[in-house]
Amino acid sequence: MSPLALCGALLLLATGAADVGAKSGSTHTETAMSAAPGPRLDVVAVVDHVQKKYDGAADFHARFNQTLNSAAFKRQTSLTGEVLLKKPGRMRWNYQTPDPKMYLADGDMLWLYEPDDKQAFKQDLKSSQLPAALAFLTGKGKLATEFEISFAKDPRVGGPGDYVLSLSPRQPQSQVKSLIFVVDARTFQVRESMITDPQGNTNDLLFSDIKMNTHLPDATFRWTPPAGTRVIDAGKLGR
Repeated sequence: MSPLALCGALLLLATGAADVGAKSGSTHTETAMSAAPGPRLDVVAVVDHVQKKYDGAADFHARFNQTLNSAAFKRQTSLTGEVLLKKPGRMRWNYQTPDPKMYLADGDMLWLYEPDDKQAFKQDLKSSQLPAALAFLTGKGKLATEFEISFAKDPRVGGPGDYVLSLSPRQPQSQVKSLIFVVDARTFQVRESMITDPQGNTNDLLFSDIKMNTHLPDATFRWTPPAGTRVIDAGKLGR
């Protein structure tokens, strides 16, 4: 998966996490101090709660631990950092380990910046694979419309009491075969997401210190390459 294609997959994943956890106009950190959950809900009700949470979330900020598993090479890579999302259509992933890098979508352009190599890749969002994924972040996408959803029969993630959802795209996608969402039964917050691509590679994101509707400044999602940075137009590669 190319860096920018990975960015697209990350956005689809992250918007699943941004779907949840805040009421419109609130500013808070989600915790487990919510009221105890009642009787177990069916999958339609869980998805409805998740969607309603998303519809009320204007922005999202969290720490993440990411684990990438390569099916072909039997290799696992662990990464950490922070993610920031804001409607409409903006995101920023600040990776800290093992190497610093940044993915940023400002609504028009998608960037990957690698400071150690002093290079940046850019791609027009109109020519990237992001617009379908961006529908969720802009409030136009509906999980039940875009995915076939059921409870995972043999979940690899989640804990006792969690709702674990299995999502399969209704329309085939080159980068996404299936998704898993781990939903907190108290808050209906998606605190972990796992994406599997058609080659069997997995991308697992575990979120912590989640904050929503904190009025992230627009400047967070504006970026200009520092002096001396080599800028590569990814849309022209391979032509």
